[in-house]
Amino acid sequence: MKSNEILEKLHGIDRECHHLEKVSALLQWDQETYLPPGGEGERSGQLALIQSLAHERFTAPETGRLLEELGSVSDNPRGDESLPSLERDFLRVMRRNYDKAVKLPVEFVASCVRSEALSQAAWVQARRNNDFAAFLPHLNTVLEAARKKAGYWGYPNGEGATLYDGLLDIYEPDMKASDITRVFTPLRERLSALLGRIAAKGQRQVPFLKADFAPEVQARYNQALIERLGFDTSRGRLDVSAHPFTTSLGANDIRITTRYGRNNLLSSIFSTIHESGHAFYEMGFPSEMGESCLADGASMAVHESQSRFWENVIGRSRPFWKAQLPALKAFFPEQLAMTGLDDFYRAVNQVSPSLIRVEADEVSYSLHIILRFELEKELFSGELAAEDLPAAWRRRMKEFIGIENETDADGVLQDVHWSMGAFGYFPSYALGNLYGLQIRQKLIEDIPDYETKLAEGSYKEIHAWLKERIYVWGKRLSPQELLFKITGERLSVEPFLNYIENKYTELYEC
Repeated sequence: MKSNEILEKLHGIDRECHHLEKVSALLQWDQETYLPPGGEGERSGQLALIQSLAHERFTAPETGRLLEELGSVSDNPRGDESLPSLERDFLRVMRRNYDKAVKLPVEFVASCVRSEALSQAAWVQARRNNDFAAFLPHLNTVLEAARKKAGYWGYPNGEGATLYDGLLDIYEPDMKASDITRVFTPLRERLSALLGRIAAKGQRQVPFLKADFAPEVQARYNQALIERLGFDTSRGRLDVSAHPFTTSLGANDIRITTRYGRNNLLSSIFSTIHESGHAFYEMGFPSEMGESCLADGASMAVHESQSRFWENVIGRSRPFWKAQLPALKAFFPEQLAMTGLDDFYRAVNQVSPSLIRVEADEVSYSLHIILRFELEKELFSGELAAEDLPAAWRRRMKEFIGIENETDADGVLQDVHWSMGAFGYFPSYALGNLYGLQIRQKLIEDIPDYETKLAEGSYKEIHAWLKERIYVWGKRLSPQELLFKITGERLSVEPFLNYIENKYTELYEC
């Protein structure tokens, strides 16, 4: 069989699995947004069936045989050197995915999907009722499944690797917990020191943020905001869920969600901007990648670099609100009547340690992530049992952030990730901060009037730059390869810490 015929067959397998995965994503999106509580049991079975079919199709012996015929093996995943570069990158990703998937029995995959769907539904109720005990059996189930999954895969990345490293490798390829610890150690030290200096200056009062902001008006504002930012509403939509998220149901169907609180205007705004950043990445993959495994982010940290960049580096900047504040005031004329640009800029950058990660300021946010990273490591090393998580969480919050949660809803139950078995995901957020600020340095070099454009509400050139430098590569490059291609540098904490320290030292005169 000729190479082009083999490639056509492999693309066909990939495309079929891609379609099944998107059907599964649609069922999951519906579960998080509109599914009646009574439908949770049946939904778990539907998800298990769809993902079992995708797994069986992908791990069929034919897939492995076709990869080998093109020279794609574990030690040489890109295969035949005579193939076009795009196809060799396709083979690399297919081989990596196949090598992982083929080690998981289909019955185990179905069981995991079913338990994760039930766990997510239980988490929603447990968080609403502040009832960790009700969620604990589900948490133990998904924890054990994650351990088994990592066990099937074996220990990645060589000597000294752990089960937890196997889970990290899903989200940030080729990065172990020890690598992350080396990055997180200086991050924690310098952020904690800055947080202490700011705390010594005392809290600034921003009473206008405590006004009554009707959720239905917030929803109209956020819809208008994403359109101004460049979100293509012919290819995506904004909805509401218990925990904001983004899901891709196809190249032209990107769904984002947010949530609303009457006395918390900024939460919905920055959640919406954050998820829009994810959506821009998903909408920016080139058409030649089509419905393939290449049409995905380089890693979750790179994906988070885009959402965190839009949310914080752009969304919390003074030039951004110079353009956007008049529109926000038009939606809330009474509540924001006396609010000027300087007041609003200080408000959106107020450093006030929060119990809730998604509402945390830029200074303390990464400390929330390091806390979760430390707890995850201990869960998988056996140092910490799931039932002891609430107490451990309280101790770490006091140690890391300086405050202690009174309820589990504001503590260990606040995030959806563990309920869906996404152990190893959390470090992506803080790593994304680091990627984002290194990338920003290059963006500013190439677009020197970047802040002027923000102040004018003009984002087209920024979108074009991000598409040309990041989105166009999809999953063709590893995260470290992509970062080096853009910046010529390896991952570093310095650009992020310099940005944070300069910005907040000026704001707080500390």
